[in-house]
Amino acid sequence: MSESRTHVYVHGGVSGTDKPLPSLAHSLVEAVAAATALDGVEEAVRRLEDDSELNAGWGSVLNRNGVIELDAGIADGTTGHAGGVAGVSVRYPVSLARRVMGSTPHVLMAGEGAMALAESMEVLDGTTERQIERYDRALDSGKLEARHYGADEHVDTVGAVAVDASNHLAAASSTGGVFGKLPGRVGDSAIFGAGTYASPGAAVVGTGVGELFLETLASARVARLIEEGARPQSACERVIAYLGTRSDAPAGLLALAANGQVGAAYRGGSWPVEGPSGPLGAVCLE
Repeated sequence: MSESRTHVYVHGGVSGTDKPLPSLAHSLVEAVAAATALDGVEEAVRRLEDDSELNAGWGSVLNRNGVIELDAGIADGTTGHAGGVAGVSVRYPVSLARRVMGSTPHVLMAGEGAMALAESMEVLDGTTERQIERYDRALDSGKLEARHYGADEHVDTVGAVAVDASNHLAAASSTGGVFGKLPGRVGDSAIFGAGTYASPGAAVVGTGVGELFLETLASARVARLIEEGARPQSACERVIAYLGTRSDAPAGLLALAANGQVGAAYRGGSWPVEGPSGPLGAVCLE
């Protein structure tokens, strides 16, 4: 691993359908120049939150009432600290999550309490026209009913893992949640161990239907395997295979070890994952 830069890997959300993979290179330009892994993942996720084609920040999906409720989490492997926000409406939820971690004694804050910390941050009162039209079509066709929750085309999140020149690790994740979710629903992105995890030995982020990651603490499972000596690729594949025994929902896991080894595995139709050398080529498990 180069001693002169932070190595950052990002993903743009797993999909149950096979669709063209977007380039995520724009999210890495400034992130790899960050002085620390923690700064690197925050910068990368902020750029992904700016991407109107991704389900995070600007561009997020709407809940069943046609409102945005955004979740994000960030974790510092060096200190063991984490921060998360749920049900917020700021342009960069990942930075609000970092504010929770750095400026409060708490790990997770939601709704009004989290928004009270968003002083000077840009607030969102809606989403893109594309997402509004998507909501209107679903409303007219009855596809907002509970039986459609977590459909293949509804699942996506963004995230990043990084290791810096001091071999310190960090992870961050951000999402608009699952399209058509009930108001007040909280997914896995904000929850340490479920959708986001970092320790001195591993950094992990997940993507898919959050309930599956919450019930299995999937990111923590991957990290434990790495900490016990497994390569990140093997750890991701093993946990994705386990998730497949519980549900056929799309799911993806991206992991990084302190020595710079990286792994990514998923179930589903497509999943964009990118690193300093370009697209990573995540392993798809049937």
